[in-house]
Amino acid sequence: MVLLSSINSVYEQAPYLSETIKAILAGAGSLLPELLLTGFFLLLLTLDLFKSPFIKRLLPWLALTGLFATLILQLLGGYTSEGGQFLNLLRSDGLARYGGILFSVTGVCTILLSLQNKFLEKLEEGRGEYYALILALVLGLNLMAKSINLLMVFLAIEVVSIASYILTLTLKREARAIEAGLKYILYGTLSAGVMLYGMSFFYGLTGSLNYTESTFWLALLQGNPLLPTLAAVLVFAGFFFKIAAVPFHFWAPDVYQGAPLPVVALFSTGPKVAGIIVILRFVAAFADPALAFGLEDVLLFLGIAALATLVIGNFTALWQRTPRRLMAYSSVAHAGFLLAALLAFGTDSTASVLFYLTMLLLVNFGMFLFLQLAENDFGVKHLEDLSGLGRAYPYLGVMALLYVLSLTGLPPLGGFTAKLLIFSHIWEAYALTAQPMLLVLLTAGVLLTGLKKKTSSGRPNRASSSLFDSEITKNSLL
Repeated sequence: MVLLSSINSVYEQAPYLSETIKAILAGAGSLLPELLLTGFFLLLLTLDLFKSPFIKRLLPWLALTGLFATLILQLLGGYTSEGGQFLNLLRSDGLARYGGILFSVTGVCTILLSLQNKFLEKLEEGRGEYYALILALVLGLNLMAKSINLLMVFLAIEVVSIASYILTLTLKREARAIEAGLKYILYGTLSAGVMLYGMSFFYGLTGSLNYTESTFWLALLQGNPLLPTLAAVLVFAGFFFKIAAVPFHFWAPDVYQGAPLPVVALFSTGPKVAGIIVILRFVAAFADPALAFGLEDVLLFLGIAALATLVIGNFTALWQRTPRRLMAYSSVAHAGFLLAALLAFGTDSTASVLFYLTMLLLVNFGMFLFLQLAENDFGVKHLEDLSGLGRAYPYLGVMALLYVLSLTGLPPLGGFTAKLLIFSHIWEAYALTAQPMLLVLLTAGVLLTGLKKKTSSGRPNRASSSLFDSEITKNSLL
């Protein structure tokens, strides 16, 4: 009797299973880059089991091959239709595809930096795992950019986080790396738990996890307005952790100080791009004036967080004495500029945000290449150690100075264009909505950028805020 009941149950579920399988196969094409990365990740883990020196030397080049193949696939496109979805969990649209291109470039630059790092060259254990984890992290970043479901966002963030924790502990024989890894894990676990709790609120209020649908946000407005605000604040804890925004930025200085420089360069770019794309999808519904009015407390929270991130990221850098920690607070300050740009509703700010992220990726890797050369070849540990380096090596000094000035936002470099576009969109949004918070953010952004320009051209105190200019520019590079 039990067997007959089971057979009937399977028979009744057969049409549903058939439709589900068809949907999986139909959406699998949108996951070709991720499937390719997964294949190379498994290949690296398998080959790492062999003790052959030749295979060990081959591992980073296999990782580069996988990333280049993924990059070419994403550049050419055509592997899925525009907006193709996978079971209402992932969406492969133009935003996700552009993000995937940036992630692949990030992975390639990280491996190239790793091949030139003297500490990673001496790595005897876990060499293959190191390059496999870079692929796993890039895979997680791709999933973050494509996620349109809160649960999928959480899983993608955890993939990135787990890979990040292990990469931070690559040099596990050093006490500084262990301290950085433990702090990173503790902060990450806390933010993940808070974010998941907020997501449970959203599901309880709406009965859905697809935050890109208008019905999701309309359902939130039906109840007590305090609950959606509380849920959104909790969810943003996880998002802010990935982009190193206040108040979840405390991990950044220690991780930047303890992790290998190629890993630091990866953390300063890839997760920030993915986190901004996730937040961009999350707040896209706020462009509707009706929703924005109903969730104005959430927008106020985002504005305050952006302002605090700008101010704390810039001014805390004034007390830093090491290039790594200075770049950590540079990353924090950039998160503030990007959060401010995301509040420019009613304008075409998405393209400007992506341009800013692209310039940040390229310039940050150039800056970390300079720092790696300075550490490996000249033993630089503190800002004072950079003194005279530009005179001794003019080409190196000029290149570093260009990166610094671009990060500062001086014309005619790309960093200036990126900030100008963002400030223009914030002003345009203020002209449309007359929101005081937008004017405050615009004023703060312009003043802080002007402060950095004045510091880099005048007599510096110690170090510029978010853009690595003052003491390095005046004392060591010129």
